[in-house]
Amino acid sequence: MKKRPLHDLNRKELRSYIFEIQDSIDSYLKNGGDVDSFLDETDIFDEFETALPDEEYGIFVITLLNGIKSDSVINTLLDSLERGSRSKSHFSPQ
Repeated sequence: MKKRPLHDLNRKELRSYIFEIQDSIDSYLKNGGDVDSFLDETDIFDEFETALPDEEYGIFVITLLNGIKSDSVINTLLDSLERGSRSKSHFSPQ
């Protein structure tokens, strides 16, 4: 999976990117990997960590690791990314 810069993504693209990350994690785990190894071997969450408020970053990671795709959870995370990133110029809300 190719890492994509958040500032290049609009809301719809970011939603798709989140689902791509979840699919990548799922594939990694199904092929015998474990969560700790995945987290040690990837930097995919780094930009999200700088874009999200500290109190919401953990929820974001857990959501992705567990493959949670409910609209309400994903929309809440997208809202948080948008709010947290406005001042940091990480996300394009269009």
